[in-house]
Amino acid sequence: MSWGLLIDSCLLAFLVTFLAVVVGWCISLFLVGASGWKRVIFLVGVVATFSLPPFFVVNSWLGLFGKVGLLKSWVSIDAYSFGGATWVLVMMFWPVPCLMSFGALKRLTPELLDAEPGIRGFGLLKYVLFPLSYSALFQSGVIVFVLAFNNIAVPAILQVKVFPAQFWVQFSSTYNFQMAWQYGWVLALIPMVLLLAFNGRMIAWPWESQGLDSNVFLERLGYIIRNLSAVLFGGMIVISLLLPLGQLLLNARTWLDFSGAIQAGSRSIFNSFWFAFLTASSVSVIGVLTSSYKVFRLTWLFLFLPGVLLGVVWISIFNRPSLDWFYGGGCMVVTALSLRYFAFGWEGMRGAKNSIDADLVSATDLFGVSWWQRWRHLLQPQVGWAIFAVWYVIYLLCLWDTETVVLIVPPGGETLALRVFNLLHYGHHSQVNALCLILLLLALLPLVLGFVLSLIIKKWLKQDDL
Repeated sequence: MSWGLLIDSCLLAFLVTFLAVVVGWCISLFLVGASGWKRVIFLVGVVATFSLPPFFVVNSWLGLFGKVGLLKSWVSIDAYSFGGATWVLVMMFWPVPCLMSFGALKRLTPELLDAEPGIRGFGLLKYVLFPLSYSALFQSGVIVFVLAFNNIAVPAILQVKVFPAQFWVQFSSTYNFQMAWQYGWVLALIPMVLLLAFNGRMIAWPWESQGLDSNVFLERLGYIIRNLSAVLFGGMIVISLLLPLGQLLLNARTWLDFSGAIQAGSRSIFNSFWFAFLTASSVSVIGVLTSSYKVFRLTWLFLFLPGVLLGVVWISIFNRPSLDWFYGGGCMVVTALSLRYFAFGWEGMRGAKNSIDADLVSATDLFGVSWWQRWRHLLQPQVGWAIFAVWYVIYLLCLWDTETVVLIVPPGGETLALRVFNLLHYGHHSQVNALCLILLLLALLPLVLGFVLSLIIKKWLKQDDL
């Protein structure tokens, strides 16, 4: 280990943060100017971009600019470089400042614009929009910096030496706990700084305000700025979402290797789904039970810790003869994933609980409504979608996770994400595309099952009412 790697990691994280914040803020101007169903589609595109697994994004760019990439002979770009890692991380993280700035800019009111009727164009950006979104830019910048600094998958695959990746390599080869504690405190310090940065600060969520009329906003923004923002949005969606998906779905080798990948990785497919399903379900249930206790807000620290550091802590605690029944089993993986992503379950369930109509809750308590009737007539119509959304986000995070499980995965417990991560260390592999397609299908599986189940339940409830 070298402390010089810490400087390289900070430089990488700073570059990614600066570029992601600039791109995200510019695109948020386009989203504020959109309206109706078009805005919904655009937001889905932004969220889908952020939802892509990191190794999937890396694989698509290796397929284009890797050692034997399709465009390597035409364009002299080396994906295995510091610049390549910066580019991929920006493609992954620009939606964070975009969505947070969008939420802040939606607080713009007609009264604020009427106070300065002559201000428009670049003056509007400088004196109104930028100050209005400054807090969101700072918050999103801190988040992106921490995510980029702690990211191990992208630099490791692209063979870029950074502090967290070298920490993982050193520990996995020596299991030197003294070294782990000597350097691990730095990895723990960064998330603590994040919590301090957010202490007492409010986050502007996009759904908290109706926002300004889009036509008024676009008229004041000006023709040049709104078109530049639209072009930037279209370009980023193409290169960060459509290009990876197209490279996967339009590649003939993806479909040729699909059946073989299923046969070779059937155990990994089962492990991926089972670990993600159990973790999402347990975190959601515990999140409901603990949603009233604010002390659990501190669990955000575990989310922003590097997964390998959490794995080191897990090994140091449970690698004991008396805990052999737990160590080296699937339960260890599920508990580690649950701890890391618990903050999502707690915060999501807390938000869902606070959004329930208090008068209806009092009425159901007064009339002694059964738990089933309470769920059917009160909770499900108001927060059923929110509960499923929280569960689904945790499911996806667990499905994509490699860093948390890479040190603690039991024998025979390899997941699809970990299988792809290991294959990409040897370059762009033809079977990786097929494995990524299987992962995307696993991601869609709960949506399909949920839709079918909702139809069955609605039909059953109608028959019950009759």
